[in-house]
Amino acid sequence: MAISQKPNLTQATGITAEVVLEQGKFYDAKDFRKVQTGLSSAARELRALTQYGTLLGRLGEQLSHEQRELLSNAAALLDSVKYNVEHAKERKAREEKAAAKLREQRERQAKQLVAEHFPLPATTVEQQIEVLKMYITIRPITDGWLLKRDGHLRDMMQSRAPSWTTTKKWRLDQVNSLIADLKSSVEYHLVFVDQSPSQRLESLQERIAEVQEAQLSKPSAKETIKVWTEVLQEVALGSNPAPATAPSQGGAD
Repeated sequence: MAISQKPNLTQATGITAEVVLEQGKFYDAKDFRKVQTGLSSAARELRALTQYGTLLGRLGEQLSHEQRELLSNAAALLDSVKYNVEHAKERKAREEKAAAKLREQRERQAKQLVAEHFPLPATTVEQQIEVLKMYITIRPITDGWLLKRDGHLRDMMQSRAPSWTTTKKWRLDQVNSLIADLKSSVEYHLVFVDQSPSQRLESLQERIAEVQEAQLSKPSAKETIKVWTEVLQEVALGSNPAPATAPSQGGAD
């Protein structure tokens, strides 16, 4: 009759580096490092009870031999767990470093693609209105939480310029703000990892062509374009536009 071998209780055979990575898939390498440090401290404190020369050691002398052996075994078990946590931490750190490098590459590529395909000049009123139209069109396609709703866009143009700047410069700053937000939204859209940035750009351009007419024909979009056109044309002619008597509620549309 075969005699079953008693398992080594000081070895955490069920906690491999792979298990640590699986259980910690929603945590980062810094969290793994904290666990590793905690295990090291716990093992050190347990061993201190079995060693001489310290207060803990003097207290440990009052324990039985079996109890001191139990503490040593517990410390060894913690070391075993810590060893695999350390290996998992190193693998996690390498994975995070590789992912960060890939994201940086995708972000650079996305920024370059946006600069090439969305130059968005804004010198003339016609160009500024084209910026607005692209902004309205692209808003439901990209991650639109970065972009203002129609009501807010109208309020921008219907508000007075601050006293410390001119109306012309203030309106141009508002247009440039739209351009910056639009480009950021597209860049953010392109860096998702399901496709390459260039593939996502191609899909984005197709969607723009599909939805542009419908988006710009909505009453809210038409009103926004009308308000912007009137205000910017007045500025271009050199007169200060009068503020609207009843600005719409920002974000209502």
